[in-house]
Amino acid sequence: MSLYEQVKRINEAEYMINRLIYKHYKQYLNSGITTQQAVVLDIVYLAKRITVGEIAIEMNISSSAVSQLIAKLEKNKYIKREINLQNRREVFITLAENGLEYFSKQDYVEQQVADKIYSKLSSNELNELERIVEKLREIAMKEL
Repeated sequence: MSLYEQVKRINEAEYMINRLIYKHYKQYLNSGITTQQAVVLDIVYLAKRITVGEIAIEMNISSSAVSQLIAKLEKNKYIKREINLQNRREVFITLAENGLEYFSKQDYVEQQVADKIYSKLSSNELNELERIVEKLREIAMKEL
């Protein structure tokens, strides 16, 4: 079997696992937001507090495009804007009530997946999986 065929089988298995998880937990994961809005939320979640310009750089899109995404997310109470008191022209973006709930639901699903799926692996298998995935992440970050 070629490297390509093996990678394709691995990717197909991972895709199927993710599809099954989404289908099973759709009620928790289906929040009615677009993929780009979800990316904005992820960026804000990881940063805790970030500017529109920083989000634009992270997403490699214009600040005006980010502002449009933020306007919709703010309207639906996923994020909120806070004026920087030291520089009133600067606006920080943070998670609002629905944004916090969005990540709370994701945490719940991750806990369920750990309990129902990953718990079936031995400690050695989990350690090996983590080691391999971490190594792939490092290679991807270096190469891409």
